[in-house]
Amino acid sequence: MILSKEEQALLNGEQGEAPRMAMEILSKIGEINEAERLIPIHSVHLVLHAYKSAFDAGVEAAEKIAYMGGKFSVPTTIDPYGMDAEDWRGAKTPEAYAVMQKRLEDAVMRMGVIPVWTCTPYYGFNMPKYGENVAWSESSAVAFANTVLGARTNRQTAIVDICCGILGKTPETGMHIQSNRCGEVRIRLEVDRDLKSWEYPALGYWLGKKLGSRIGVVEGMRGSPSPDHLKSLCAAAAASGSVTLLHIVGVTPEARTAEEAFGGRAPLDACVVNEADLLRTRQSMCTTSGGRAEFVALGCPHYSVHEIRRVHELLNGRKVHPQTAFWIYANRDAIRLIEKMGIRQSLEASGVVLRAETCMIISPVAPWGFKSMITDSGKCAYYGPAECGTDIIFADAAECVEAAVSGLAPM
Repeated sequence: MILSKEEQALLNGEQGEAPRMAMEILSKIGEINEAERLIPIHSVHLVLHAYKSAFDAGVEAAEKIAYMGGKFSVPTTIDPYGMDAEDWRGAKTPEAYAVMQKRLEDAVMRMGVIPVWTCTPYYGFNMPKYGENVAWSESSAVAFANTVLGARTNRQTAIVDICCGILGKTPETGMHIQSNRCGEVRIRLEVDRDLKSWEYPALGYWLGKKLGSRIGVVEGMRGSPSPDHLKSLCAAAAASGSVTLLHIVGVTPEARTAEEAFGGRAPLDACVVNEADLLRTRQSMCTTSGGRAEFVALGCPHYSVHEIRRVHELLNGRKVHPQTAFWIYANRDAIRLIEKMGIRQSLEASGVVLRAETCMIISPVAPWGFKSMITDSGKCAYYGPAECGTDIIFADAAECVEAAVSGLAPM
Protein backbone atom coordinates (compact mmCIF):
# COMPACT_ATOMS: atom_id res chain seq x y z
CA MET A 1 0.00 0.00 0.00
CA ILE A 2 0.98 3.58 -0.55
CA LEU A 3 1.14 5.41 2.79
CA SER A 4 1.10 9.18 3.16
CA LYS A 5 3.78 10.90 5.24
CA GLU A 6 1.27 11.23 8.06
CA GLU A 7 0.39 7.54 7.89
CA GLN A 8 4.05 6.52 7.82
CA ALA A 9 4.64 8.66 10.90
CA LEU A 10 1.78 6.86 12.65
CA LEU A 11 3.30 3.51 11.68
CA ASN A 12 6.62 4.70 13.13
CA GLY A 13 4.91 5.33 16.46
CA GLU A 14 5.27 9.11 16.39
CA GLN A 15 1.69 9.63 17.66
CA GLY A 16 1.73 6.93 20.31
CA GLU A 17 1.38 3.18 20.69
CA ALA A 18 -2.36 2.80 19.98
CA PRO A 19 -2.25 4.65 16.61
CA ARG A 20 0.91 2.72 15.71
CA MET A 21 -0.77 -0.60 16.41
CA ALA A 22 -3.91 0.47 14.50
CA MET A 23 -1.81 1.59 11.53
CA GLU A 24 0.15 -1.67 11.52
CA ILE A 25 -3.02 -3.77 11.54
CA LEU A 26 -4.84 -1.75 8.87
CA SER A 27 -1.83 -1.64 6.58
CA LYS A 28 -1.49 -5.43 6.79
CA ILE A 29 -5.22 -5.89 6.19
CA GLY A 30 -4.93 -3.58 3.20
CA GLU A 31 -1.96 -5.47 1.75
CA ILE A 32 -3.76 -8.83 2.13
CA ASN A 33 -6.76 -7.41 0.24
CA GLU A 34 -4.58 -5.67 -2.37
CA ALA A 35 -5.72 -2.17 -1.39
CA GLU A 36 -3.68 0.66 -2.79
CA ARG A 37 -4.37 3.11 0.02
CA LEU A 38 -6.34 3.95 3.13
CA ILE A 39 -9.37 6.20 2.76
CA PRO A 40 -11.12 8.44 5.31
CA ILE A 41 -14.36 7.22 6.86
CA HIS A 42 -17.29 9.04 8.44
CA SER A 43 -18.15 6.57 11.21
CA VAL A 44 -17.54 3.15 12.76
CA HIS A 45 -19.88 0.62 14.34
CA LEU A 46 -18.18 -1.85 16.69
CA VAL A 47 -18.89 -5.53 17.16
CA LEU A 48 -16.66 -6.08 20.23
CA HIS A 49 -19.66 -5.51 22.47
CA ALA A 50 -20.70 -8.62 24.39
CA TYR A 51 -18.77 -10.91 26.70
CA LYS A 52 -20.71 -13.86 25.24
CA SER A 53 -18.85 -13.39 21.94
CA ALA A 54 -15.72 -11.52 23.08
CA PHE A 55 -14.73 -13.94 25.87
CA ASP A 56 -11.74 -13.15 28.11
CA ALA A 57 -9.40 -12.54 25.16
CA GLY A 58 -11.68 -9.89 23.64
CA VAL A 59 -12.10 -8.08 26.94
CA GLU A 60 -8.36 -8.10 27.57
CA ALA A 61 -7.63 -6.88 24.03
CA ALA A 62 -10.06 -3.97 24.42
CA GLU A 63 -8.54 -3.07 27.78
CA LYS A 64 -5.02 -3.19 26.33
CA ILE A 65 -5.94 -0.81 23.50
CA ALA A 66 -7.70 1.53 25.93
CA TYR A 67 -4.72 1.63 28.30
CA MET A 68 -2.43 2.26 25.32
CA GLY A 69 -4.34 5.52 24.93
CA GLY A 70 -6.56 4.49 22.02
CA LYS A 71 -9.18 7.15 21.24
CA PHE A 72 -11.76 7.17 18.48
CA SER A 73 -11.27 9.96 15.97
CA VAL A 74 -14.63 9.54 14.18
CA PRO A 75 -18.14 8.89 15.57
CA THR A 76 -18.12 5.29 16.78
CA THR A 77 -21.22 3.43 17.93
CA ILE A 78 -21.47 -0.11 19.30
CA ASP A 79 -23.54 -3.29 19.00
CA PRO A 80 -25.96 -4.52 21.71
CA TYR A 81 -24.89 -4.93 25.32
CA GLY A 82 -24.08 -8.47 26.46
CA MET A 83 -26.89 -8.47 29.04
CA ASP A 84 -30.06 -6.59 29.93
CA ALA A 85 -28.82 -3.06 30.64
CA GLU A 86 -31.75 -2.29 32.94
CA ASP A 87 -32.11 -5.52 34.90
CA TRP A 88 -29.32 -8.02 34.31
CA ARG A 89 -29.96 -9.77 37.60
CA GLY A 90 -33.65 -10.17 36.74
CA ALA A 91 -32.53 -11.71 33.46
CA LYS A 92 -30.61 -14.38 35.43
CA THR A 93 -27.24 -13.22 34.16
CA PRO A 94 -24.40 -14.94 36.06
CA GLU A 95 -22.47 -12.56 38.31
CA ALA A 96 -19.09 -13.50 36.81
CA TYR A 97 -20.43 -12.81 33.32
CA ALA A 98 -21.69 -9.38 34.40
CA VAL A 99 -18.27 -8.48 35.81
CA MET A 100 -16.59 -9.21 32.47
CA GLN A 101 -19.30 -7.38 30.52
CA LYS A 102 -18.74 -4.28 32.64
CA ARG A 103 -14.99 -4.50 32.10
CA LEU A 104 -15.60 -4.56 28.35
CA GLU A 105 -17.94 -1.58 28.67
CA ASP A 106 -15.36 0.38 30.67
CA ALA A 107 -12.69 -0.27 28.03
CA VAL A 108 -14.71 0.94 25.03
CA MET A 109 -16.00 3.92 27.02
CA ARG A 110 -12.38 4.94 27.72
CA MET A 111 -11.85 4.98 23.96
CA GLY A 112 -14.80 7.31 23.44
CA VAL A 113 -17.52 5.02 22.09
CA ILE A 114 -21.04 6.41 21.71
CA PRO A 115 -22.87 3.92 23.97
CA VAL A 116 -26.00 3.26 21.92
CA TRP A 117 -25.67 -0.54 22.41
CA THR A 118 -27.78 -1.45 19.40
CA CYS A 119 -27.60 -3.43 16.16
CA THR A 120 -29.70 -0.72 14.46
CA PRO A 121 -27.45 2.37 14.69
CA TYR A 122 -29.10 3.79 11.58
CA TYR A 123 -32.25 4.49 13.63
CA GLY A 124 -31.06 7.98 14.51
CA PHE A 125 -27.64 7.43 16.09
CA ASN A 126 -25.30 6.75 13.18
CA MET A 127 -26.92 7.06 9.76
CA PRO A 128 -24.47 7.56 6.90
CA LYS A 129 -25.51 9.25 3.70
CA TYR A 130 -25.52 7.78 0.20
CA GLY A 131 -21.98 7.21 -1.04
CA GLU A 132 -20.26 7.80 2.31
CA ASN A 133 -17.49 5.44 3.37
CA VAL A 134 -17.87 3.91 6.84
CA ALA A 135 -16.38 0.93 8.68
CA TRP A 136 -19.10 -1.18 10.30
CA SER A 137 -19.00 -4.70 11.70
CA GLU A 138 -22.53 -5.80 12.67
CA SER A 139 -23.64 -8.07 9.81
CA SER A 140 -27.26 -6.90 9.61
CA ALA A 141 -26.26 -3.24 9.91
CA VAL A 142 -23.62 -3.66 7.19
CA ALA A 143 -26.19 -5.16 4.83
CA PHE A 144 -28.67 -2.38 5.66
CA ALA A 145 -26.10 0.41 5.23
CA ASN A 146 -24.96 -0.86 1.82
CA THR A 147 -28.38 -1.96 0.55
CA VAL A 148 -30.87 0.55 1.92
CA LEU A 149 -28.75 3.66 2.53
CA GLY A 150 -26.25 3.27 -0.30
CA ALA A 151 -23.36 3.88 2.09
CA ARG A 152 -20.14 1.93 1.58
CA THR A 153 -18.71 -0.52 4.08
CA ASN A 154 -17.13 -3.92 4.21
CA ARG A 155 -18.04 -6.41 6.91
CA GLN A 156 -15.34 -5.51 9.42
CA THR A 157 -14.23 -7.72 12.28
CA ALA A 158 -13.62 -7.07 15.97
CA ILE A 159 -10.37 -5.19 16.73
CA VAL A 160 -10.04 -4.16 13.07
CA ASP A 161 -13.13 -1.97 13.58
CA ILE A 162 -11.48 -0.42 16.65
CA CYS A 163 -8.40 0.34 14.56
CA CYS A 164 -10.58 2.03 11.94
CA GLY A 165 -12.18 4.14 14.67
CA ILE A 166 -8.82 5.22 16.08
CA LEU A 167 -7.41 6.26 12.71
CA GLY A 168 -10.64 7.37 11.00
CA LYS A 169 -9.54 5.33 7.98
CA THR A 170 -10.07 1.97 6.32
CA PRO A 171 -8.39 0.14 3.41
CA GLU A 172 -9.94 1.01 0.04
CA THR A 173 -11.12 -2.43 -0.98
CA GLY A 174 -14.29 -4.47 -1.44
CA MET A 175 -17.52 -2.48 -1.13
CA HIS A 176 -15.66 0.82 -1.12
CA ILE A 177 -14.90 0.41 -4.83
CA GLN A 178 -17.75 1.13 -7.24
CA SER A 179 -16.96 -1.71 -9.64
CA ASN A 180 -17.24 -4.20 -6.78
CA ARG A 181 -20.79 -3.08 -6.01
CA CYS A 182 -22.33 -4.26 -9.29
CA GLY A 183 -24.93 -7.00 -9.22
CA GLU A 184 -23.89 -10.56 -10.02
CA VAL A 185 -27.02 -12.71 -9.75
CA ARG A 186 -30.46 -11.86 -11.16
CA ILE A 187 -33.33 -12.95 -8.87
CA ARG A 188 -36.87 -12.79 -10.19
CA LEU A 189 -39.44 -12.50 -7.38
CA GLU A 190 -42.66 -14.03 -8.66
CA VAL A 191 -45.14 -12.95 -6.00
CA ASP A 192 -47.98 -10.95 -7.55
CA ARG A 193 -48.73 -8.84 -4.47
CA ASP A 194 -47.01 -6.98 -1.62
CA LEU A 195 -45.05 -9.38 0.57
CA LYS A 196 -46.47 -10.34 3.96
CA SER A 197 -44.38 -9.30 6.95
CA TRP A 198 -42.97 -12.82 7.55
CA GLU A 199 -42.02 -13.13 3.89
CA TYR A 200 -39.36 -10.40 4.12
CA PRO A 201 -37.12 -12.33 6.55
CA ALA A 202 -37.96 -15.58 4.74
CA LEU A 203 -36.88 -14.01 1.43
CA GLY A 204 -33.70 -12.74 3.09
CA TYR A 205 -33.00 -16.21 4.47
CA TRP A 206 -33.53 -17.74 1.01
CA LEU A 207 -31.29 -15.10 -0.61
CA GLY A 208 -28.49 -15.68 1.90
CA LYS A 209 -28.52 -19.41 1.21
CA LYS A 210 -28.60 -18.83 -2.56
CA LEU A 211 -26.11 -16.00 -2.83
CA GLY A 212 -23.49 -16.62 -0.18
CA SER A 213 -21.33 -13.53 -0.58
CA ARG A 214 -22.45 -12.67 -4.12
CA ILE A 215 -24.45 -9.53 -4.87
CA GLY A 216 -28.04 -10.25 -5.85
CA VAL A 217 -30.37 -8.06 -7.91
CA VAL A 218 -34.00 -8.66 -6.94
CA GLU A 219 -36.59 -7.81 -9.58
CA GLY A 220 -40.35 -7.86 -9.16
CA MET A 221 -40.81 -6.60 -5.61
CA ARG A 222 -44.18 -4.86 -5.36
CA GLY A 223 -45.23 -2.02 -3.11
CA SER A 224 -42.93 0.07 -0.95
CA PRO A 225 -41.26 -1.99 1.79
CA SER A 226 -40.84 -0.14 5.08
CA PRO A 227 -37.40 0.32 6.67
CA ASP A 228 -38.41 -2.31 9.22
CA HIS A 229 -39.22 -4.80 6.44
CA LEU A 230 -35.89 -4.13 4.74
CA LYS A 231 -34.10 -4.42 8.08
CA SER A 232 -35.59 -7.90 8.56
CA LEU A 233 -34.71 -8.95 5.01
CA CYS A 234 -31.10 -7.72 5.23
CA ALA A 235 -30.55 -9.29 8.65
CA ALA A 236 -31.69 -12.73 7.50
CA ALA A 237 -29.62 -12.54 4.30
CA ALA A 238 -26.51 -11.54 6.24
CA ALA A 239 -27.03 -14.42 8.70
CA SER A 240 -27.88 -17.36 6.44
CA GLY A 241 -25.27 -16.22 3.92
CA SER A 242 -22.59 -13.54 4.11
CA VAL A 243 -24.50 -10.94 2.11
CA THR A 244 -23.15 -7.39 2.44
CA LEU A 245 -25.11 -5.78 -0.40
CA LEU A 246 -28.37 -6.44 -2.24
CA HIS A 247 -29.97 -4.45 -5.00
CA ILE A 248 -33.78 -4.38 -5.06
CA VAL A 249 -34.89 -2.82 -8.32
CA GLY A 250 -37.06 0.23 -7.81
CA VAL A 251 -36.51 0.17 -4.04
CA THR A 252 -32.83 0.56 -3.12
CA PRO A 253 -30.76 3.62 -4.17
CA GLU A 254 -28.28 1.91 -6.50
CA ALA A 255 -30.97 -0.03 -8.35
CA ARG A 256 -33.32 2.45 -9.97
CA THR A 257 -33.21 0.02 -12.87
CA ALA A 258 -31.81 -3.48 -13.30
CA GLU A 259 -29.27 -2.11 -15.77
CA GLU A 260 -27.98 0.33 -13.18
CA ALA A 261 -27.75 -2.41 -10.56
CA PHE A 262 -25.68 -4.65 -12.85
CA GLY A 263 -23.46 -1.75 -13.92
CA GLY A 264 -23.86 -2.68 -17.58
CA ARG A 265 -22.57 -6.21 -16.99
CA ALA A 266 -24.32 -9.47 -17.79
CA PRO A 267 -25.54 -11.49 -14.77
CA LEU A 268 -23.33 -14.42 -13.80
CA ASP A 269 -26.38 -16.43 -12.72
CA ALA A 270 -30.17 -16.15 -12.56
CA CYS A 271 -32.93 -17.74 -10.50
CA VAL A 272 -36.58 -17.39 -9.56
CA VAL A 273 -38.22 -17.32 -6.12
CA ASN A 274 -41.99 -17.65 -5.66
CA GLU A 275 -44.57 -18.07 -2.91
CA ALA A 276 -43.97 -21.81 -2.64
CA ASP A 277 -40.23 -21.19 -2.20
CA LEU A 278 -40.90 -18.71 0.61
CA LEU A 279 -43.24 -21.14 2.35
CA ARG A 280 -40.68 -23.94 2.09
CA THR A 281 -38.02 -21.58 3.42
CA ARG A 282 -40.24 -20.69 6.36
CA GLN A 283 -40.63 -24.37 7.17
CA SER A 284 -36.87 -24.92 6.91
CA MET A 285 -36.30 -22.12 9.42
CA CYS A 286 -38.15 -24.10 12.08
CA THR A 287 -36.60 -26.98 14.00
CA THR A 288 -39.84 -27.89 15.79
CA SER A 289 -43.55 -27.01 15.83
CA GLY A 290 -46.54 -27.12 18.14
CA GLY A 291 -46.47 -27.84 21.84
CA ARG A 292 -46.29 -25.35 24.68
CA ALA A 293 -45.11 -21.81 23.98
CA GLU A 294 -42.24 -21.43 26.47
CA PHE A 295 -40.43 -18.39 25.14
CA VAL A 296 -41.48 -15.75 22.59
CA ALA A 297 -38.62 -13.43 21.63
CA LEU A 298 -38.91 -10.43 19.31
CA GLY A 299 -36.34 -7.80 18.40
CA CYS A 300 -33.44 -9.28 16.43
CA PRO A 301 -32.42 -6.81 15.04
CA HIS A 302 -33.74 -4.45 17.72
CA TYR A 303 -37.41 -3.61 17.44
CA SER A 304 -38.29 -0.07 16.41
CA VAL A 305 -40.96 2.06 18.09
CA HIS A 306 -43.32 1.18 15.22
CA GLU A 307 -42.80 -2.56 15.73
CA ILE A 308 -43.31 -2.34 19.49
CA ARG A 309 -46.48 -0.32 18.97
CA ARG A 310 -47.72 -2.98 16.54
CA VAL A 311 -47.29 -5.66 19.22
CA HIS A 312 -49.23 -3.46 21.62
CA GLU A 313 -52.06 -3.20 19.09
CA LEU A 314 -52.06 -6.95 18.49
CA LEU A 315 -52.21 -7.70 22.21
CA ASN A 316 -55.08 -5.24 22.67
CA GLY A 317 -54.96 -5.50 26.44
CA ARG A 318 -54.86 -9.30 26.60
CA LYS A 319 -52.60 -11.06 29.09
CA VAL A 320 -49.60 -13.22 28.29
CA HIS A 321 -50.10 -16.85 29.31
CA PRO A 322 -48.67 -17.37 32.82
CA GLN A 323 -46.37 -20.17 31.63
CA THR A 324 -44.98 -18.20 28.66
CA ALA A 325 -42.09 -15.71 28.70
CA PHE A 326 -42.68 -12.92 26.16
CA TRP A 327 -39.65 -10.64 25.70
CA ILE A 328 -39.08 -7.73 23.32
CA TYR A 329 -35.55 -6.49 22.76
CA ALA A 330 -34.95 -2.84 21.84
CA ASN A 331 -32.46 -0.04 22.36
CA ARG A 332 -32.99 2.14 25.39
CA ASP A 333 -34.14 5.16 23.38
CA ALA A 334 -36.98 3.21 21.75
CA ILE A 335 -37.94 1.95 25.21
CA ARG A 336 -37.95 5.50 26.60
CA LEU A 337 -40.22 6.65 23.80
CA ILE A 338 -42.78 3.90 24.27
CA GLU A 339 -42.69 4.61 27.99
CA LYS A 340 -43.58 8.24 27.32
CA MET A 341 -46.38 7.01 25.06
CA GLY A 342 -47.75 4.82 27.84
CA ILE A 343 -47.14 1.69 25.76
CA ARG A 344 -44.45 0.18 27.97
CA GLN A 345 -46.69 0.32 31.01
CA SER A 346 -49.54 -1.34 29.12
CA LEU A 347 -47.27 -4.06 27.70
CA GLU A 348 -45.80 -4.84 31.10
CA ALA A 349 -49.28 -4.99 32.63
CA SER A 350 -50.05 -7.64 30.00
CA GLY A 351 -46.97 -9.64 30.99
CA VAL A 352 -44.48 -8.54 28.31
CA VAL A 353 -40.88 -7.93 29.41
CA LEU A 354 -38.79 -5.24 27.68
CA ARG A 355 -35.12 -6.20 27.52
CA ALA A 356 -32.91 -3.12 27.11
CA GLU A 357 -29.93 -2.80 24.76
CA THR A 358 -29.33 -6.54 24.37
CA CYS A 359 -30.82 -9.49 22.48
CA MET A 360 -31.38 -13.22 22.81
CA ILE A 361 -28.37 -14.06 20.64
CA ILE A 362 -25.70 -12.19 22.58
CA SER A 363 -27.01 -12.39 26.18
CA PRO A 364 -27.24 -15.48 28.39
CA VAL A 365 -30.54 -17.34 27.84
CA ALA A 366 -29.49 -20.84 28.93
CA PRO A 367 -30.08 -20.16 32.68
CA TRP A 368 -33.83 -20.01 31.97
CA GLY A 369 -33.90 -23.57 30.67
CA PHE A 370 -36.06 -22.81 27.63
CA LYS A 371 -36.30 -25.75 25.25
CA SER A 372 -37.83 -23.82 22.34
CA MET A 373 -38.14 -20.23 21.16
CA ILE A 374 -40.74 -18.58 18.92
CA THR A 375 -39.51 -15.58 16.93
CA ASP A 376 -40.28 -13.47 13.89
CA SER A 377 -36.57 -12.96 13.19
CA GLY A 378 -34.81 -14.71 10.34
CA LYS A 379 -31.47 -13.86 11.91
CA CYS A 380 -32.51 -15.39 15.23
CA ALA A 381 -33.91 -18.44 13.43
CA TYR A 382 -30.46 -19.02 11.95
CA TYR A 383 -28.32 -18.38 15.05
CA GLY A 384 -30.77 -19.37 17.79
CA PRO A 385 -30.15 -23.14 17.99
CA ALA A 386 -26.39 -22.69 18.39
CA GLU A 387 -26.35 -19.50 20.46
CA CYS A 388 -29.40 -20.10 22.68
CA GLY A 389 -29.48 -23.89 22.73
CA THR A 390 -33.17 -23.96 21.82
CA ASP A 391 -35.35 -25.29 19.07
CA ILE A 392 -36.80 -22.57 16.85
CA ILE A 393 -40.27 -21.80 15.57
CA PHE A 394 -40.22 -18.98 13.03
CA ALA A 395 -43.56 -17.18 12.73
CA ASP A 396 -45.22 -13.90 11.85
CA ALA A 397 -45.29 -11.27 14.61
CA ALA A 398 -49.06 -11.66 14.91
CA GLU A 399 -48.65 -15.42 15.34
CA CYS A 400 -45.98 -14.80 17.98
CA VAL A 401 -48.41 -12.63 19.93
CA GLU A 402 -51.16 -15.26 19.68
CA ALA A 403 -48.75 -17.92 20.89
CA ALA A 404 -47.80 -15.76 23.88
CA VAL A 405 -51.46 -15.24 24.80
CA SER A 406 -52.64 -18.82 24.26
CA GLY A 407 -49.51 -20.52 25.57
CA LEU A 408 -49.51 -22.74 22.48
CA ALA A 409 -46.83 -22.71 19.81
CA PRO A 410 -47.79 -22.45 16.11
CA MET A 411 -48.10 -25.75 14.27
